[in-house]
Amino acid sequence: MGIMRHFRLVCILFITSVLFLSGCRVDWNAEPELKSKQNTGKVVKLDGKVNLKSTELIIEGTSNLPKDTVIYASIKEYGDLSSKYGTIIRWQAEASAEVAAEGTGTVDKDGNYSITLPRNDPSKRYLLEVMFNPKLQPKKFQEIYGITGENLAIVMGMTKISYNGDTVTVITRVAPIVSITDPNGNDIAWGLEETMFQTKPKPIK
Repeated sequence: MGIMRHFRLVCILFITSVLFLSGCRVDWNAEPELKSKQNTGKVVKLDGKVNLKSTELIIEGTSNLPKDTVIYASIKEYGDLSSKYGTIIRWQAEASAEVAAEGTGTVDKDGNYSITLPRNDPSKRYLLEVMFNPKLQPKKFQEIYGITGENLAIVMGMTKISYNGDTVTVITRVAPIVSITDPNGNDIAWGLEETMFQTKPKPIK
């Protein structure tokens, strides 16, 4: 009798454990589904460099964007009070809100892009911004990324700007354009940075 009672107890415990684990599996399978819904945004990868020439700035880069995507670039002048070389490369200066020069380029079939801006006054220092702006895209790409960038995944370099009365989420990359008389100010490339809060930018040797 003692043996039978012990056997029944073991069976009851086993069945209870199976039911408990089965219940746990329902919750476990639901968790990845919830996470996948939270990560459905489109990730944009944007890299590059800017070649400083005496009369022009040549921006070249790579991306994971489709062919014919528009990439925008602009330079804004640093004011006289904040135009020291050291403050520029440490992101301690504030650039003007006025655009000194701007241009666009399109992504090729391999994800590469190129934009050339004039360097009208090479003695001055500027802030270069390279940007993926959904509002500048053809309609077929706006359907993917959202007209105002609402479908973009959160990545470094993401920010919001005001564009033609709308608040738009964009992806930016930045670089300092130093004076032609500064160290590494001519015939050299600087890498594009994801944010101004990184370590100070350096020329690409």
